[in-house]
Amino acid sequence: MTNRTPCESIIERWWRALGTQTRGHIAGGLVLVENLRDMGDELDFDLDAHKAGRSDQLRNATRAKVQSILARFGEERVLLKEGGRTSRGLVRSLTPFLRDLSGAGLELLTADEREAEFDRMQTILVGKARKVFDGERLSFEFRHRTASREVIRVILDAAHERGKAGDVAEYLVGAKLALRFPEYDIRNSAVSAADDQGANQGDFQVNDCVIHVTVSPNNGHYDKCLRNISDGFRVFLLVRDDMLESTRRIIRQLTDAQASVESIESFVSQNIEELAHFAGMRIPQNLKALIEKYNERVAAVDTDLSLQINIPAGLES
Repeated sequence: MTNRTPCESIIERWWRALGTQTRGHIAGGLVLVENLRDMGDELDFDLDAHKAGRSDQLRNATRAKVQSILARFGEERVLLKEGGRTSRGLVRSLTPFLRDLSGAGLELLTADEREAEFDRMQTILVGKARKVFDGERLSFEFRHRTASREVIRVILDAAHERGKAGDVAEYLVGAKLALRFPEYDIRNSAVSAADDQGANQGDFQVNDCVIHVTVSPNNGHYDKCLRNISDGFRVFLLVRDDMLESTRRIIRQLTDAQASVESIESFVSQNIEELAHFAGMRIPQNLKALIEKYNERVAAVDTDLSLQINIPAGLES
């Protein structure tokens, strides 16, 4: 095992002590080390020296700064949509790290020795970023003759185990629409950018039809449906199959049967069957096309690449 320098040990100890480790902590650590690097011989380990003005936010913790540091180590993938500056708890979480560094003797090193230590610490953090980027994708087993609707259910169940069923459901519906209607510009944005933004009426809109996707329907979704109807739109509310009947009853009463409720599993799998012309031998290639489109859309807008889906061996042939 390679011996670590005191600074490397400090950063690893800080990382373990965090408990819940996030992309924001990686970004914050990278920027804090960079701020120390920029101080040259005038190292300052006072917490206030690393705040943005009088705020409780980390100085220089912008997306551009984080990406420039990552790029220096050969990593071009986006760690955060924003840097760590908007996270008010970030500076507090960095306090133990900064305190321990103040006793590491960095000020006693030559400029070149300090640069080497900063590089070593940032290399450790870039390695943690790469582990995030390369996080395990969702996986499922494909067996021939399995109904396509069942395949979608299995994928959503796998996502549910990770607490990501809502994200995956929305990206699946977006991929289905993009394949089914290539002539339309099907909206693709990070799931965290909810459908309340700007002029967006719902998660998706095709002509005068608004589509909402959720695995946990609530009053907020019902209110959106009512607003859409009032504004003259046709409405589809897509939910998990096990929520279908109860949600239909509620929507039927609230909207006087003016909105449609369908299951996500059926809505997405129907596309697979139609593109295959209902020929079983073509189902695998269309499932593969759906997953490829899904992965493409996730990679285009989301920093959480573990949302992507592995294409099982049964679909690769």
